[in-house]
Amino acid sequence: MMKRLYAGDETGSYCTKCRLDLNHVIVAMVRDKIVRVKCKTCGSEHKHRSTDDNSERQTGKTVLPKRKSRKLLTSQSLWENSIAVAKGIEIPYEMAGSYNEGNIIMHNIFGKGVVQKTHFKKCTVIFKDQERVLVSSNTK
Repeated sequence: MMKRLYAGDETGSYCTKCRLDLNHVIVAMVRDKIVRVKCKTCGSEHKHRSTDDNSERQTGKTVLPKRKSRKLLTSQSLWENSIAVAKGIEIPYEMAGSYNEGNIIMHNIFGKGVVQKTHFKKCTVIFKDQERVLVSSNTK
């Protein structure tokens, strides 16, 4: 018997922004059906797209093929993959520092992370527990 889910519970869903199966928080339900979810990695809110191989995805009248061997990725596995690919030495994090994509930084609270994206005066960093936006002196 399957556990009954409620708004606020965690479930797997396909994230349209990350383009991966990731953990999501249920935002809205209609009866027993999940309607909207929020991605725990990027924070985007969207329609629930099931990760079950038994589910049928539909766009209008066309039934999309089932995705095979799709793996549910967690923040920790994304972090592990990023650490494996990243090159260079660990840089101590400073708000006045400027960082590039792929840099490994060491934050005094969050630990080791990898810079995913750089923005003007900010950078997105994946840590073991979740992705965070940090202040930096980037001019890009």
